[in-house]
Amino acid sequence: MKKLQTRAAIVALIAILAALALGGWASSGTGQASPSPSNPSTQPSASADTSADASASPSESPSSAASPSTTGTSYLLTVTISGAGNAVVQSTPAGINCPTHCSARFPAGTVVTLTALASAPTGGYETHFNGFTGACAGTTCTIKMDQSATVTSSFALVPQFATLTVVKSGPDAGGLFISSAIPPNSSTGIYCGPTCSASFQIGTTVTLYPVQAGGTVFTGWSGACTGTDLCVLTITGPATVTATYSSAP
Repeated sequence: MKKLQTRAAIVALIAILAALALGGWASSGTGQASPSPSNPSTQPSASADTSADASASPSESPSSAASPSTTGTSYLLTVTISGAGNAVVQSTPAGINCPTHCSARFPAGTVVTLTALASAPTGGYETHFNGFTGACAGTTCTIKMDQSATVTSSFALVPQFATLTVVKSGPDAGGLFISSAIPPNSSTGIYCGPTCSASFQIGTTVTLYPVQAGGTVFTGWSGACTGTDLCVLTITGPATVTATYSSAP
């Protein structure tokens, strides 16, 4: 009886050991099939992540390169003046006041209007504006600044003339004339007789000579000239001179 109990105990012990052995093997096999999250060998490659980040850098983004910013863009407008040195071209908005300042930058999209101004007549000439050429054509100029541009403003110097009129007063013994020519003659300037007026360019100096016919005496000038000497007159505009005669004693 005692032998049977000992044998049964041994069998039970062997069974327990076998069960323990089988359980340990199963546990070991499961661990191999399911890698631990804390195991460094099972983590994704760090170098792969770094490479992906670099390729997606915003500074190299195709969308950034395709859409450059236009903030601060401006274009140069240049004006030249031809034909006259006493003309002025100004811009609205301000920036150009040629010939002092003949170029200026304007923000992209700005609408610029150029205005041509003629200075006061000088030296017997007035300034006539002929028109714009280049980025503008005609006598008006409005430009939208979407690129740099050049405009030429053309002027011409036109002589100015004024009429000098001579009036005779007193008896006319015939053959009386007043001439602006040197020496006096009937083919140049004022010959009064048949022609008592003539046009002269502004700034011209005219000298009038009283010529006495038989039986008359020249007594003096009035109007634009006075006195009894020669009438020396610089033409600045229309003028009238009266020559007075009396009968000879």
